[in-house]
Amino acid sequence: MRLRHLALAHFRRFGALAHEFAPGPTVVWGDNGAGKSNLIEAAYLLATTRSPYTSSERDLISWNCPHRPAFARTIGVCEGARHNATIELRLVEPDTRGPAIDSDPTGDSYHPSSVRRRAIIDGRPRAIGDVLGNLIAVHFSPEGVDLVAGASEGRRRFLDIALAQVDRAYVRALRRYQRAIVQRNAMLRRLREEPSLGAALLDPWDAEAADSGAVVVACRRRAIARLNAALATLDTDSPGSAPIRAEYMPSVDLRSIDEPEGPYMKGWDDADPVIGAIRVLATNALRATRSRDRAAATTLVGPHRDDFAVRAGRVDQRTYGSRGQQRTAALALKVAEARFMTEVAGEPPVLLLDDVMSELDPGRRAFVESLACTVEQSIVTGTESGVFSSRFRALASTFCLRDGRLEPA
Repeated sequence: MRLRHLALAHFRRFGALAHEFAPGPTVVWGDNGAGKSNLIEAAYLLATTRSPYTSSERDLISWNCPHRPAFARTIGVCEGARHNATIELRLVEPDTRGPAIDSDPTGDSYHPSSVRRRAIIDGRPRAIGDVLGNLIAVHFSPEGVDLVAGASEGRRRFLDIALAQVDRAYVRALRRYQRAIVQRNAMLRRLREEPSLGAALLDPWDAEAADSGAVVVACRRRAIARLNAALATLDTDSPGSAPIRAEYMPSVDLRSIDEPEGPYMKGWDDADPVIGAIRVLATNALRATRSRDRAAATTLVGPHRDDFAVRAGRVDQRTYGSRGQQRTAALALKVAEARFMTEVAGEPPVLLLDDVMSELDPGRRAFVESLACTVEQSIVTGTESGVFSSRFRALASTFCLRDGRLEPA
């Protein structure tokens, strides 16, 4: 799979950009602030509909956009083994907008207070969720070390994004679960405010959360098993070092359920005994925590509270790994993610490596360069071309990003 063409309008630092990407590795180097990360961000947005750098979508619109309502547009022509697609994502300021945020009264800069997302695939308006799967990508940056060392939310997001790109059934189950938790939490707040109401009002939301949550957990456990299969084949550290392994840590006790084996199976069957067993355990856990949930006015168990540990041998790298060990573990997880997605999708994802070389030693740089050459397409950024080996530069299409333009280097 590859991104053949990328066009941007009023996206971050780019007023306008159009570029044809060749197969194989592409190196983009330039000064800090030139927009290299924005380029990676735009490609990742086409794959996942989300930015890897911000949760505020209005930040993606250029401050110098001359149009009112303000907008940003990202267009990608994607080519895959099974289908091709032209994806367009628009971030548009609503016509009935409130006052702008941080606007320059001279009119030289303008930042909308809110934006709406729109998706167009092959010229037809589509739901945002329909974008997923048309382009699959794996992203890694220096901040990726937080995948290991950071909060559990980041590790859940890692699993959700990888699964969402290759399994639409997972997306549907996750959305059902998220809606159920929103409704259950609203009911918990009502029960706390009105103590006379019976806890039986939680029953329908417990059933929905347990039903959809069981699918989410089952898919995540299957994905972790396949990640571990890939991790077992990697050699990213010094000889004799402990192997890296991920261990799913559910908030519901699942020790009575065997670890998944075999290839990842997309979708699910309501008669699946594993999903049925998880559903029963989740239902019991939700009932057992009702009094605590009611006091806290929030749901304390379920996949929205799950985590996974990253271990080197028996050592939990989240807490006890050095910064270098955590960086190695995070890189290994990203490689395993790429292999998992290749296994499920039937073709490798695009690798988006944003300035990762600067913080790696020569051995790990060579490993990343080798990885970038094994997939159909990779886009790698850096602040100087010298950070890449001469062999890698000879294989790659190399460009310098300067003044919003990509120039052959």
